[in-house]
Amino acid sequence: MSFNELSKDISQESGNDVEKIYEAVDKYCSKYGVDRALVLSIIKQESNFNPNAVSYAGAKGLMQLMDFNSEAYGVTNPFDINQNVEAGVRHIKEYLDMFGGNLEMALMAYNGGPGTMERRGVKSPSDLYKMPQETQNYVPKILDNYRHYSSNE
Repeated sequence: MSFNELSKDISQESGNDVEKIYEAVDKYCSKYGVDRALVLSIIKQESNFNPNAVSYAGAKGLMQLMDFNSEAYGVTNPFDINQNVEAGVRHIKEYLDMFGGNLEMALMAYNGGPGTMERRGVKSPSDLYKMPQETQNYVPKILDNYRHYSSNE
């Protein structure tokens, strides 16, 4: 996806940060071997490209990192585009590795947590129904975004 195509999709909240977001996604996806379209899909769903987003649960920044995740990845400012994107890319990469590259399982873990998956007996993508409703809604939305961004790559 080109910078110009992406800038059409990025929310008004990101203002002058469009180029920074694009560069950070490109840089860290290349560094960690994660599909750029996947990360853009996560950012779209998590924050609608707003680097200052804060969720009701306290998740922060573009990739909506919880404080414990930010700390684990050495993030000192979760609203910093580079720090947030790098930590988010590392985080989804860990889940992709954990689940042998299975995208749906990795997304369930990213949204609902691997502990929730274990407690609820989630062993395959077909077990999505066992996850909280938020995660059941989240995974298909990310997959739709992913198809959109992948088709524009």
